Amino acid sequence: MGDRVADGINSHELTRLYDALLAKGLKATSVRLIHALIRSAFTWGEKRGMVSSNPAKLAECPTVRAEPPRSPSMEAVQAHLEILQEQDSEIALVVRLAATIGLRRNEIAGLRWEHVDLDKGLVSISQGITVTPGEGASVTSTKTGQHGHGGLSIDKGLVAMLRDTYERLEKVAADLGEDVPSDAYVFSSDPLHKKPINPDTLTKRLRNHMDRHPEIPSFTLKDLRAFTATMLEATGADITTAQAVLRHSSGQTTMRPYRAARMARVRGATVELGRQIDGV
Repeated sequence: MGDRVADGINSHELTRLYDALLAKGLKATSVRLIHALIRSAFTWGEKRGMVSSNPAKLAECPTVRAEPPRSPSMEAVQAHLEILQEQDSEIALVVRLAATIGLRRNEIAGLRWEHVDLDKGLVSISQGITVTPGEGASVTSTKTGQHGHGGLSIDKGLVAMLRDTYERLEKVAADLGEDVPSDAYVFSSDPLHKKPINPDTLTKRLRNHMDRHPEIPSFTLKDLRAFTATMLEATGADITTAQAVLRHSSGQTTMRPYRAARMARVRGATVELGRQIDGV
């Protein structure tokens, strides 16, 4: 808006602004965030008598269609894991953690060895890593409240992967004449894992792997949380259990991948019924 007086801006101008942003390639979700910011600013000014009205209330903002969560198949996850275990064991562990216990990207980056009990097969989720431009990385609490913190049991295969990773870190530390720090991170670009890895690095490394193997359906770390929910639903876990595993503050969030998984099963059931009718 440049140096325009706020009270001189009308709803038509805001609508044209949103249209222009969409034309430049911004996604509807991003434009809606801009709209929310503008609307909040005008609301603040209106309450303090700085503007006479809030034009954002009448501006036309693009709608966003909620897409069902995208969950990769078990076959795709297994195929990528098989390759990653040979080519990039660290990212293989990242995928395994995300797929098995639904860790978010920032929680994986914030995972310390003191949060992992290999003997009991437990992983505690208590923090994440947020990177702010110009400020660097900082430790934050987990994203959600009621189920934001928790300890989850892990299987023997995941325990073995974690143990191998820790033993490699011990060897690096020994070569440097050091001990592994008690507060060392599981994933780090630092030799002794004193500093957390940038979450973006995990995303880029997984994307690079996917680009090298276009023959297998790709997925992101976020997709793997939907995978966790889908697999829990397939094993008969109730919504409360899935909500606790994924640490969602609302059961409605957990229901989205559950509904998607059920609809996939419904579609498969009708196809099977048709095959039976045809005697196939």
